[in-house]
Amino acid sequence: MPFNLNEYTEGTSPLHKLDARIKIICSFAAIFGVVVLSHWQMPLLVLFTCLGLVVYSRAPMKTYLKRLLYPTYIIIFVTVIQPFTYGSTAIAAVPWLSLPIYQEGISFGILVFTRALSAVAILNLLILVTPMEKVLDSLRWFKIPTAITDTMMLMFRYISLLSEESARIRKAQESRLGYSKSVSIIKKLSNFGTLAGMLLARSFDRALKVGDAMVSRGYTGAPNLFAYSTTKLSRKDSLIGVLAILAVIGLLLIDLFII
Repeated sequence: MPFNLNEYTEGTSPLHKLDARIKIICSFAAIFGVVVLSHWQMPLLVLFTCLGLVVYSRAPMKTYLKRLLYPTYIIIFVTVIQPFTYGSTAIAAVPWLSLPIYQEGISFGILVFTRALSAVAILNLLILVTPMEKVLDSLRWFKIPTAITDTMMLMFRYISLLSEESARIRKAQESRLGYSKSVSIIKKLSNFGTLAGMLLARSFDRALKVGDAMVSRGYTGAPNLFAYSTTKLSRKDSLIGVLAILAVIGLLLIDLFII
């Protein structure tokens, strides 16, 4: 199934109406807060808060959870290797491999999982209730260099197209029984490698074509694709931002004093 980031959910909830600059500040404050938490229960609290905000904003929960699914695969992989690589107190070993499993690694793996999942949940909530154009415009207001915002916009634009291209290649392989039950694991891995290679080649070719098209239209990197907003922040939105940051600080203090 193609991965689509362009599915912004329009709404009239206070979360939708909140200034994008405030949402960016709150999101990054929450992410920096999450990554320094030392108890796995606290990131879970942030995750459930994000789920509650999705319900409050009346955004589609199915879309939100689907976007969380793909990063979760990577997070699980990173989590699984922690018990074997981190710690000094071995509590068990993998049979036939003599691979030790460390108690500290298990605890750290759970903490890494909840931290990473909560951070991804925060960013997914941001782009679910905020158009990407407004996010990038707000980044320009923060004086983020043009090269970065332009590159982010192009990545955002073409990641869905590349996902669709990957889905088409896979369907073509499946139509030739490339992933049938009769095919060995080695052959399936080889087919995945072929898919990745074709996708990489087509991505490179598309990047060259897009670059040539932009240059032919006079793009030099100097003009801004985004004219950042000069609208003054309202007191109400600023107050909400301050309260959100205070909530993050409070969460850090609670985590600090938990034994």
